[in-house]
Amino acid sequence: MATERAANLARERYSSDLHNLGAHAIAVDQVQRKGEKTFAVVAFFEEKPDKIPNKLKVKIGNRTWEVPLVARIFEKFKPE
Repeated sequence: MATERAANLARERYSSDLHNLGAHAIAVDQVQRKGEKTFAVVAFFEEKPDKIPNKLKVKIGNRTWEVPLVARIFEKFKPE
């Protein structure tokens, strides 16, 4: 289970990589995985990406966290 702190750190460290893969927005949200609530990085794409990792690894102190990465298809916001 990833903490909110680990998820925010993963978002910060991997945001440019996710943008390069086509993500137009990146957030941290609580999700349910294997029956447990955990925090995840949520990347929003206009089209389904070809290949993205399932988890993002970050190290805090001596502990390495595997933060889930969730891809969601969502139209990019367009101001009126």
